[in-house]
Amino acid sequence: MTEPADTRLAASLIGALLSPRATFAGLAREPSARPGASAIALLALFWSVLLVWLWSAGHAPAFVLLPIPADLYYLAQALLMLPVLTGLWWVHAELSHRIAAKAGGEGTEPGVRAALGFAYAAPMIVHVLAELAAYLAGGIDALRVAARISLPAASLWVWVLSALALRVAHRVSWPVSVGAAFAGLLVQALLGGLILR
Repeated sequence: MTEPADTRLAASLIGALLSPRATFAGLAREPSARPGASAIALLALFWSVLLVWLWSAGHAPAFVLLPIPADLYYLAQALLMLPVLTGLWWVHAELSHRIAAKAGGEGTEPGVRAALGFAYAAPMIVHVLAELAAYLAGGIDALRVAARISLPAASLWVWVLSALALRVAHRVSWPVSVGAAFAGLLVQALLGGLILR
């Protein structure tokens, strides 16, 4: 009997955090990127909840780069989180996979995308939940303090897990996997920085 999709999603998210090597090995054999897309969709859901909560409380980002009124920005971002995060994951996975493959990697594109979806989503879900908990406990000022710690920590965690996912999926050296992960994450961060607040 096949495990239900929601059970597999939860198990893979927990596995990405607690036993990433084995989890990524399993995900790297996936014939479809769909499991990674599911993890990204769950991240988008959690992040959208936080953004709607901030918007409904009357909060706005300090600055925006897009022509969206600041008082509506969190709502607009919440509505766009799924396509934005999916696009950022796709950019990260595409670039990282191509670099690792060019360096002699053996991973398949769908399997690498699936593994990188969890490498990206799992730490970021922890980050978003930490921000939400801080906001509920102490308001916007507590969220800002928490974000100064949790965002850099989550970003580093995503890089480490992405490098491990590439190493496991492609069977490339650490320098190649670390560099490929960094390149993919850098490009997606530059693109994401235009939108995410």
